[in-house]
Amino acid sequence: MVNKMYKVTSEKVVNHGSKHNQVLMSIVVCMPILAYGTAMGWISPNKALLMGTSSPAATRLTEEDVSWMASIMFIFAPIAVFIYGAAADRFGRKNALLCASLPITLGWIVKLACTHPVALIGARALIGFGSGGGFVVCPLYVKEISEDSIRGMTGTFVIFSQTVGNLLVFILGDLLPFQTVLWILLAIPLVHFCILLRLPDTPSYLIKCGKNEETAKVLGWLRSLPHTDKAISEEVDRLIIEQTTCEPKFSPRLLFGDKTALKAFWVALIVNLTREFCGCIAVLVYASHIFAQAGKDPDTSIALSPNKQSILLAAVQIIGSFLACQLVDRAGRKPLLAVTSAVAGFSMCLLGAWFYLQSAGVYLPGWVPIMALCVCIFADASGLQPLPFVIMTEMFNFQLRGTVATLIMAISLGTDFALLKLFAPLNTWIGYHSTFWVFSFICLANVFYLIFCVPETKMRNLEDIYADLEGKKRRKKEETVVETNHV
Repeated sequence: MVNKMYKVTSEKVVNHGSKHNQVLMSIVVCMPILAYGTAMGWISPNKALLMGTSSPAATRLTEEDVSWMASIMFIFAPIAVFIYGAAADRFGRKNALLCASLPITLGWIVKLACTHPVALIGARALIGFGSGGGFVVCPLYVKEISEDSIRGMTGTFVIFSQTVGNLLVFILGDLLPFQTVLWILLAIPLVHFCILLRLPDTPSYLIKCGKNEETAKVLGWLRSLPHTDKAISEEVDRLIIEQTTCEPKFSPRLLFGDKTALKAFWVALIVNLTREFCGCIAVLVYASHIFAQAGKDPDTSIALSPNKQSILLAAVQIIGSFLACQLVDRAGRKPLLAVTSAVAGFSMCLLGAWFYLQSAGVYLPGWVPIMALCVCIFADASGLQPLPFVIMTEMFNFQLRGTVATLIMAISLGTDFALLKLFAPLNTWIGYHSTFWVFSFICLANVFYLIFCVPETKMRNLEDIYADLEGKKRRKKEETVVETNHV
């Protein structure tokens, strides 16, 4: 009995390893997204300063200048997605991500050197270009260094990093001088570049380069196991099988030529587009107006400065993102995404009703729109934003993963630009209440799409996922068979 207990305990210790290195490396990998979050939030605490009489710029910014500063990132980011997507497959995830930090660093340097409106717009174009590269490479990098049991959690680090960046810049902008904040934000991509130089590329790319022994050592370090461990050898063998059947390259033709992979692409694309069209970006843009209207209610004490409002909303996002990290590998991708989509839909419906009643002269208590606003943003951060990235990377093999990420991120970032430009005309045309009801309908329709059309990807291989997409049921004995075309 004692020997048996000893054997079981020893086996667990040898094979279990640790996930700490995977988590820490995923955090470092996502630092360009952290820099993107700081860039996105930087306008909010500095807009009044740059447009005021005490502006650090020689020429005060106009509303048109601020509009271009906000949207220029979404023009250059989709262009960068194609460049970095191809580079990630050809030169490796690590080299592509190192190159993503360079334009971000240059953008902050330009802001430090010159505050002319044209310079600020150009700086944000550079940051947008590097951030576009980060959004296509980071999910790939994180997925390929994470084991199945935590790849959902580490996959949510992409959006979690963005929300941390938002909150960081709001707090820094409220406490520190203009130039000091810029120096701190410049340090983020520089630190990322220096640390990433010392870290390895992904095991999948190392196998592609024929570095099997180095792959075993990298996997051993990531899993905190000896590189000679049986589990490491089996994982290397799986990667070798994958590499012998597919060469990663940017090839939409290859994607569209595979009916099952194409179906998976449409599923991933629709889930990601719902993330854009759920209306949460519009809610964040219109948050100041909602706070202002709520503050007019004499029965409410809600009266925050614009920057305090931003800090509150960023804190709600952080809590939601942290919850996503904790739940995604326990609840599964599909249930969590469906629940948060439903919550966001009902919150949008409530906001639309509030706008409608406001226009009709009926005034609800001031806490109602604030509650709906915070619940909507919480649902967005805890599911709608991070989980599409996880699903996107889990539904494709190494050969197609870069192509799919490139296409989906280019479409998504282009959609962001269109939404920012079309939101105001849409409100003028159909009214704010109708706009938010449209967003509510999209969120609620997404719930049914998720239930009936999207397969669960948690702890499942591609054979199982694709069998669901094709409407087939695999026999139990087939679950142990490893097919080479979808590893």
